[in-house]
Amino acid sequence: MIPGLIISAPASGTGKTTVMLGLLAALRDRGLKVQPFKNWPDYIDPAFHRAASGRESFNLDSWAMPGAMLDGMHAAAEAEDLILAEGSMGLFAGVAASGAAGNVA
Repeated sequence: MIPGLIISAPASGTGKTTVMLGLLAALRDRGLKVQPFKNWPDYIDPAFHRAASGRESFNLDSWAMPGAMLDGMHAAAEAEDLILAEGSMGLFAGVAASGAAGNVA
């Protein structure tokens, strides 16, 4: 089992990417091999991850990706010391506000 950490926050704009990039760069500077991942389809953050870690970052989407594809990405990270995954948006992004469910414009 590869040790890992998920960087997440309760809302968007709270610094997840900044924390992720700082950790990737600091761990790389210490000589650790860290495999970055991004939850949800995204092309900007994985490019930042690659610059900070020196390794390709992969998007993870368990709804749209078949299990074999996710297993393959995990297998590709087996030689790494650590996996860091950045969460998408915020923990509560997309959750309807009280009374908003069912309101259709």
